[in-house]
Amino acid sequence: MTTKKIWAAGTALTLAALALPYGAAYAADEAAPAMTAQVTKATSSSRQTSSEVTVEGTWSAPKLAVGQQFTVASKDGGFKWLASFPFVLDDGTEIGDCAADEATLTCTVTDVPSAYADKTDVTGNFHARARLSDAAVGTEDTQIVVNGKVTRTLVWGDRDGSGTCSNDCASPAHFEYAAPETIKFGWTNADKSISWGIKWAVEAGKTYTLTDETSALPKAVKCTSGPTWDPATTTWTDGSLDESAHVLTFTPPAGSLVCVVYPAATPHVEGQDTYTNRATINGKSLEATATIKASGGTDGDGKTKPQPAPVPTPDPSMPTPAPVPSPLPKPSPKPEPTATPVAEKPQPEPAPATVQAPQEYLAKTGATTDGIVLAVGIIAFGIGVGLVILRLLEGRKHKEETAR
Repeated sequence: MTTKKIWAAGTALTLAALALPYGAAYAADEAAPAMTAQVTKATSSSRQTSSEVTVEGTWSAPKLAVGQQFTVASKDGGFKWLASFPFVLDDGTEIGDCAADEATLTCTVTDVPSAYADKTDVTGNFHARARLSDAAVGTEDTQIVVNGKVTRTLVWGDRDGSGTCSNDCASPAHFEYAAPETIKFGWTNADKSISWGIKWAVEAGKTYTLTDETSALPKAVKCTSGPTWDPATTTWTDGSLDESAHVLTFTPPAGSLVCVVYPAATPHVEGQDTYTNRATINGKSLEATATIKASGGTDGDGKTKPQPAPVPTPDPSMPTPAPVPSPLPKPSPKPEPTATPVAEKPQPEPAPATVQAPQEYLAKTGATTDGIVLAVGIIAFGIGVGLVILRLLEGRKHKEETAR
């Protein structure tokens, strides 16, 4: 292919790319305008595993496009996100999803509604919940990574996001406390179901009978002989289960201080936000109410590009107005006549040789050139007449002398 043909082909491709609509142009380049994000606040409620972590921030894009995304992660896996949630805007429009994959949260645009196709400078906020993981044990903090870059350090036990520990600060992150108490509790799962726990302080050699009113009980029971749920001091032991009656009979291992059992989760019912579960341990009633908590959320909006005002269309039923003639140019004012100065009549000079040049005369008197010519003509005429007269007189004299 000749150089001219190559140049022409390249020019045609460039012009074709310029002519593509916004979305198609980015599809051709296989790159959407970058979406950015930053963390504005991060908190940690405690230094024990399973305690809550929250992360808040902002996101922005010059214009929405399918495939845009931002990621927020714990660099060393110190916390794990609770669950995925929709990527939505202020008006509830869903443009994608924020997928929780262990320590990484990825918010991706999968759809751009027509109402947002022409909006620019799209910005919003995000917030998400996580839990301190076992990987954090023995550490003081974690680094939060946004779009692959470290942007913030989260200190464990920093309840208010100030950058310093304010709760449970006596030691680095540790396994969850195994306080010797008898309680029932619940928490929200990724699918909005509610999981339950029954924890109770145990006495050596004592047998316990647990009954759950609504949820099935498992056979396995977890007990610890230490102050935390450290795997080194934790054991799992099966009890005797009557599945139909939701009754579990269990004798803790020797040395156990506290045990916990996890009844089956309660499925989420659309429109229901709170759930209550009741159980008994050796006839003592335990009750807990759990409230659905969102795992995270987003909002956002953009600027609408102003549209040019439409050009008014003339009404064909109305007569077309006659064109207005342009005004004729005004005539220039006639100049006022200027009086030509009359040249002074020249006075005869004593000697012809001393007659001044016309230009000097003009300079002295201010006479015009026409006046000078007229004056010179008169002088010449006078001299000629004088000469004629002198000649006539000389001829007459000569005749008279001849006649004598």
